Amino acid sequence: MNDSLTYVLALIGAAFGIGLIVLLNIAMGWTRLRLNTEQQAQSFLRRDIMGFQAGDEQALTADRCGYICLEADQARVGLVLARGDNAVVRALRAGELRSVEAQGATLTLTLYDYTLPRVVLDLGRDGQAQSWADRLQTFVRAPRRASRKEVHHAESA
Repeated sequence: MNDSLTYVLALIGAAFGIGLIVLLNIAMGWTRLRLNTEQQAQSFLRRDIMGFQAGDEQALTADRCGYICLEADQARVGLVLARGDNAVVRALRAGELRSVEAQGATLTLTLYDYTLPRVVLDLGRDGQAQSWADRLQTFVRAPRRASRKEVHHAESA
């Protein structure tokens, strides 16, 4: 049999298999999580972060896949992100944010967390993203000075 024909048949078989898995997931009722209300997002925070009490300052993203809020005592920022059929939850304390940027309706958070290094939230309204960026500046840790070893390594590279 021709090698190119074998590759084409393998590619068609792989595409068919992936399509079958997707259809099976749909038939079994698997759907992506949407955060329809603030209360639903807060339930994920209560489930995963012990003692977290959401305050009045909160926002859902326009696509209903993200939620951000300040804790009632403003000690932490609650973050809920819909991923697949579940949610990724973080409670950030002061110093756990590397940077906060607002551009239009988009709020971008850079975290000191290698499992979730960057979060982009489309808040839907221009002023809302800038307002959140201003609030979150107190949670941003100033960059530290590089050690001699880091400077030497950077110069030698």
